[in-house]
Amino acid sequence: MSRPFPTTDPTWDMESVFSGGPTSKSFQEELRWLQSRVTELESTLDALVLPDSAPLDDEVLVGWRAFFNGLFEMHDRLSQAFCFSSGMASAHADDPVALRLPANLTGVSTAHGKLSVALKSKFRGLSDEVFEGLLKDARFGDMQLYLNELRRDADMALDPELEDLAVELNRDGLHAWGMLYRQVSARQTVEVERDGEVEVMSVGQAKNLLDHHDREIRRAAHEGLSKAWGELAPVCAATLSSIIGAEQTLYTRRGQDCLTFSLNANRVERATIEAMFEAARGAQPLLHRYLKAKQRLLGVDAMQWYDLMAPVGGEAPSFTYPEAQTFIVDQVGGFAERIAEFCKMALRDQWVEVEDRPGKAQGGYCSGLPVSGQTRIFMTFGGSTTGVTTLAHELGHAYHGWVMRDLPSSERDLGMGVAETASTLLEVIVEQGALARADASQRLGLLDQRLGRGVAFLMDIPARYDLELALHEVRAEGPLNEEQLSEMTETIFAKHFGQSLSSVDPLFWASKLHFYLTGLPFYNFPYTFGFLFSRAVYARAKQEGEGFIEQIDNLLLDSGRMTSEELAERYLGGDLRDAKFWQAAIADLESDVAEYEELAEAALQA
Repeated sequence: MSRPFPTTDPTWDMESVFSGGPTSKSFQEELRWLQSRVTELESTLDALVLPDSAPLDDEVLVGWRAFFNGLFEMHDRLSQAFCFSSGMASAHADDPVALRLPANLTGVSTAHGKLSVALKSKFRGLSDEVFEGLLKDARFGDMQLYLNELRRDADMALDPELEDLAVELNRDGLHAWGMLYRQVSARQTVEVERDGEVEVMSVGQAKNLLDHHDREIRRAAHEGLSKAWGELAPVCAATLSSIIGAEQTLYTRRGQDCLTFSLNANRVERATIEAMFEAARGAQPLLHRYLKAKQRLLGVDAMQWYDLMAPVGGEAPSFTYPEAQTFIVDQVGGFAERIAEFCKMALRDQWVEVEDRPGKAQGGYCSGLPVSGQTRIFMTFGGSTTGVTTLAHELGHAYHGWVMRDLPSSERDLGMGVAETASTLLEVIVEQGALARADASQRLGLLDQRLGRGVAFLMDIPARYDLELALHEVRAEGPLNEEQLSEMTETIFAKHFGQSLSSVDPLFWASKLHFYLTGLPFYNFPYTFGFLFSRAVYARAKQEGEGFIEQIDNLLLDSGRMTSEELAERYLGGDLRDAKFWQAAIADLESDVAEYEELAEAALQA
């Protein structure tokens, strides 16, 4: 039966993934299969060998390819189970059964981690001759980057016995701390006073008020959030201190530093990140000009943290969920009809959970269902234009996964920075489409949102990156406490925002989920990477027209089999290690700020 577009249902379809909701029997059956399968793969791997010299026997090659096929199948099914369990926990944070679902995967995840250790031990110290024999065999043609990274990680690892121990300890240590944070933060409620009444809401609902046109409501939401995170601060501090301490123990023993894992996971070089942040810091004076103009528009003596997202340009437009869907599809359709058709399908088929209600976790994300070839999007949509761009962003993630859905599992693993390409590209497309048909008042508001994202990616993200570096440095000297964390946050964020804001959020360290993602340390610089890389892609598409738009899918297809530097060289002809590449992607902000200042001055004189 065909579903209508736009849909009026703000909840997602998880029944087609595993039926029965949080108490799904089919999910429990899948869990049993995963547990059995990982045991089988352990036995298979134990019997496999790699010889000391080439050529490799055909039977050996057949055996290894069969093992990898089984490993990739399990990886996809485990990812599907994670998507379901985390989705249930996010959407039903007030249900203890749903909230505990991700913990059901702890055992199989630990076994999967130990299987990875055993696999790396087989490749540790492997001769160039034997490794080249694997790479050159046609049966491993889809595994070139995967195998190279496997060998690299194997040679960087500790002895297998120690890596096994680390996996087991992480189950009830490192990752358990991250799970504790997700559970307590998901259950946290916020009290916001409006019109003399105190309203109890979720963290996500309170955050949606930070772009309200009424400054008193923004202030009340900020104060409510600050009070809520202040209550959790001791738990958050102990959690963050333990997470970073556990990470330090591991990377120090492996002869690495705090960035090694994240750089490798992102398939990006250290020189690239350094060049990118050099360009970002260089753009900050321009963004301070924008914030000063915004301060004048708001008519305040000093900008506060809760004024960053304040709307300007008259009454901010609001959207119903159906209106937001239509708006996104219309704007994306003007750029690439095939992407618009995908967005329509994902929204129509209810891959998206946006309901604005209590009992939901904070934040937004897109999670893959590789077995189904689908994705699911989680967020809380409050009707603002910021909510529209967030929805467009997550649909971009979903499109990236859709393009790659038929690739082998070995070519679907993405670096986090490149993974932000399609998502941020759709943000740019939606905002450009809106700007093109806006009058002066509307254009001022839309430019404000666009420049606000510039502040997020070129000021806020660099501040987060600097803070996380500092956290690792200070944690090496001893445990962290809430007072220390708040002081560090204020000091570091003031360096980036201090010229324009009289206050920052000292509890940002407690409220930002990304600091607590135990499998994804330094999940900050990928956002700046995606923001600027997608701007470079968009600029090339506008310059070259439909011919290059067709290349976007090819870039997305190659994003799981190339490094970030290789992608930029092939599709954009640029060197990511050179700050000039990133400066070029920032350059048009100058004209945006100049126009914003002009429109702001005209609005003030009207």
